[in-house]
Amino acid sequence: MKKPAAFLDRDGVINFDFGYVYKYKDFKLKPGVVKGLKLLNKNKYRIFIISNQSGIARGFFRKQDVELLHKKFKKSLKKHKIKIHDIKFSPFHPQGKIKRYAKKSETRKPDNLMVKQILRKWPTDVQNSFMIGDKNSDKICAKKSSLYFEFAKKNLFEQIKNIIKNS
Repeated sequence: MKKPAAFLDRDGVINFDFGYVYKYKDFKLKPGVVKGLKLLNKNKYRIFIISNQSGIARGFFRKQDVELLHKKFKKSLKKHKIKIHDIKFSPFHPQGKIKRYAKKSETRKPDNLMVKQILRKWPTDVQNSFMIGDKNSDKICAKKSSLYFEFAKKNLFEQIKNIIKNS
């Protein structure tokens, strides 16, 4: 069954962006995240996180580091009965140092292959879905995917509450 979805960038939307966050101890949630994600689950939205992680291509950390952070994050949300349906990240960057990730990829925002992959896997009501990001590349990705877009505000709960109310 098609359901509405929230496509959320990670760094700068879910957590504070201190630059190349890959350790769980440095993963500090922004205000209203837990309450906002809970509200999405309560309103039957699927939650998808899509994130560029060029630090992998640049050799700052490994793909496994990001996967471990995401695993711990999802586990911490389980305590609040919050379900994240899928997390996608792009390890690529054309100027990367790690050869297998040093290339242009359509998974990397502003391209929208990560969104397309999610839409193929999850029946989604795109018209009632939205994306929140903190960079212009997120906005362009949302536009290419026909998703309503907003830049991240100070409190994710308040922002999500307003988006749901106005949809």
